[in-house]
Amino acid sequence: MAVARVRPAAVGIAAGVAALVAVSARAAPPEEPKRRRVAVLELRGGVEGGTTLAEDLAARLEATAALAVVDLREARRRDPGVDGAVARCAGDLECTARVGRELLVDEVLLVAVSQLGDLVLNLQRVDVATARARGTPVSTVLAARGEIGRGELDAWLKQLYPPAVFLRYGSLVIEASVAGATVTLDDEEQGRTPLPGPIKLVAPSRHRVLVSKKGRVPYAADLDVLPDATVTLRAALPEAQAPTPWYKRWYTWAIAGGVVAAGLTTAIVVTATHVDDSRSGILVNFPPPAGN
Repeated sequence: MAVARVRPAAVGIAAGVAALVAVSARAAPPEEPKRRRVAVLELRGGVEGGTTLAEDLAARLEATAALAVVDLREARRRDPGVDGAVARCAGDLECTARVGRELLVDEVLLVAVSQLGDLVLNLQRVDVATARARGTPVSTVLAARGEIGRGELDAWLKQLYPPAVFLRYGSLVIEASVAGATVTLDDEEQGRTPLPGPIKLVAPSRHRVLVSKKGRVPYAADLDVLPDATVTLRAALPEAQAPTPWYKRWYTWAIAGGVVAAGLTTAIVVTATHVDDSRSGILVNFPPPAGN
């Protein structure tokens, strides 16, 4: 399961703010289309020894494309006779499409490996509904080579499929401990809490989240959103501490005490003074000294 890496950053005096992060483009991308179901099947012709090309291609397709991939193991679980059926089809599109229908998929990616001296690889997409070829097939010679790397596998897949297939998405859910907090994603405001739903993002991608509200300590975090994962961020926004009014500070009362001790006349001046702290909305009147 994909796990998002989160690095919370304190803002101002937010060093003690706690956030819980669980897995699951600045603007929300277009609605993700329903995933096509693709079975990766293998057809061998005179091949000596084993080859894992079909398995490797299925693994890379599942890791990089927005497709629901049925690999050889799953295909054999659904239909134990699938290898024989593919062999009997021998690449015929109508026949291969029927095999795909038995597997309940929308498309078959046929990995045909043959050996006539050199090892020859042919990759063909077959649409199950129409029994027609899709995209541009890939043909290449694998002359006495060792293991094929991910880069080469990915290059073949990108020849077979359009770029949109490789756009994957993740979701970001942002919650706050208070309602009405402003949510900013990568410097773009997304609304106020509670948000109407998850934010869908192209993935993998990293984003800067800021949750703020007047009178509250803001919360900021750097989030990695991974494909097919939902990141839930719960930000606690405690009340911001107001500055201590001057008349509550210890040194103010120490000075006032010294003034009162100095004589009654000065003390009357001090007690006749009032303080209007507009920031806290507090009006303070000192009582007159006893005996007046």
